[in-house]
Amino acid sequence: MSIQMTRTGWVGIALIAAGLCVFGGRVVWSKTRTWVPIDMPVSLSQGQIRIPEFTTNLKAQYIIEIEVQKKIPFDTLNCLLGVEPDHSHPEKCTNTPSVVNASWVLSSRGDAMARGSTAKDKLGSWGNDVISRQIGGFESERGRHYTLDVTFLGDGSPLAAGNPRLKVGAHPMYYESDAFADILFLVMTTILVLAGAIMLVVSTLRARHIGRELH
Repeated sequence: MSIQMTRTGWVGIALIAAGLCVFGGRVVWSKTRTWVPIDMPVSLSQGQIRIPEFTTNLKAQYIIEIEVQKKIPFDTLNCLLGVEPDHSHPEKCTNTPSVVNASWVLSSRGDAMARGSTAKDKLGSWGNDVISRQIGGFESERGRHYTLDVTFLGDGSPLAAGNPRLKVGAHPMYYESDAFADILFLVMTTILVLAGAIMLVVSTLRARHIGRELH
């Protein structure tokens, strides 16, 4: 016995498809954002380096930082980077001064857009396997091409054992905002798919009931 799809059933299918498209579109959008346009190894030896040209498709605050793996004793690494997880004991670094001494200039089409140095930025962040030292930040524009020149004014070789990397990435608050938006899209998708599934089931049961009556 064949079951003829009712209008309710077709609406249900449309709702399910809409929900899946909404969530799929959100996933694709998030995956294609330039959250971390630059992530490259850096020697930290004295001198200037030019970061390859990059672009962003987000209007966001980006952070420029040096990231080092925890292959160096924790307290020593914090001192070498010039960051302190506990600011109540600054004397810990008396005999181990920071070796991160750098300045930077961000340019676009030959014009300087922002500049800074480690003398101004001393913030840090701590992950499971890495510790990062912020050396600056800037507000990006969608689609604009940037070049970044970083000048290391001292010898950062004591950090070599931690495989240092230079990273340019969106501020964590944008990740948090994106994660919250993902939850909203997931809820929306769940509502659409659930409503569509209920309508499809109701339509199928109704069609079967009508089919039995006709036979």
